[in-house]
Amino acid sequence: MRPALPTTPRGRALLAGAVVVVLGLLYLLVSLYIVNTALVAERNEIEEFPEDFGLRYEEVEFSPRDWPDLTLRGWWMPAQDAKGVVVKIHGLDSTRDSSLGLSKALVDGGYSVFAFDLRGHGESDPAQMGAGIHEQDDLRGAIDYVLTHRGAEPGRVLLYGDSFGGAIALMTAVDEPAVVGLFSDSSFTSVSDLLIQEIADRTRAARWSATALRPGILFVARTAKGLDINEVRPVDAAALYEYPLGLVHCSADERVPLSHLAQLRAQVQAPPHMTIYERCEHSEGWEDYTDHYEAYLLNYFDERLGL
Repeated sequence: MRPALPTTPRGRALLAGAVVVVLGLLYLLVSLYIVNTALVAERNEIEEFPEDFGLRYEEVEFSPRDWPDLTLRGWWMPAQDAKGVVVKIHGLDSTRDSSLGLSKALVDGGYSVFAFDLRGHGESDPAQMGAGIHEQDDLRGAIDYVLTHRGAEPGRVLLYGDSFGGAIALMTAVDEPAVVGLFSDSSFTSVSDLLIQEIADRTRAARWSATALRPGILFVARTAKGLDINEVRPVDAAALYEYPLGLVHCSADERVPLSHLAQLRAQVQAPPHMTIYERCEHSEGWEDYTDHYEAYLLNYFDERLGL
């Protein structure tokens, strides 16, 4: 026998309230599950090594700034009579071995290179990702490392960031006086602008459900994880740089559409060194236009050092 439903107004109101509470809790639990899933990086293995490209290197360990209990791992690849030091930041779910051929071009061009695995990536310690917030401390720690342990001179430190790494670089370097140049490939303008697509890509959530869950995801990330995703806005940081930035993007990029580059360009104070590579997909400019890309990057860094 089915239980009788409340027949009085008060009973029906209590039932409706209970249903709302249950649905609200379910909504938050699903949001929490998605946030927990999305903040775990794919632990891809390192498949290539500097020696495969004829590069000298050292395995190093360091900590993010103000995170002494977290260990990050990287490669120091020195150039002879180096003009400066390039700190290289990989993209989401990638590792320090990404675009090692580009690292070789930088070393051959006279720049020592420091490439490292962000937290939760590669061989660095497992850790919850910070949606671009905590990773800024990873980069700050890398800058501290080259200044303290590798003899890098303030005013001769440069950054190269790819995709997620480019966004991290944009948000970090503006407050680092030792850094005098930043080259960002395929950066997004804000995490919230990409939230729905990234959640759908990184979890089993359908795009429509990710859209419906967006308020819950933002709320849970802020209250349960301490991550205010709305603050992850490289586009705002770009407006604070007084020196020209290096910005490149692929025209056929579907993951981070070309409109993000246009928004960054609209915000910067100084005219950037900017190139759009035709018909390539997300973050594939170097792969598809290797010679031009490497020459363009080296020219930008040389110019930033007044060479």
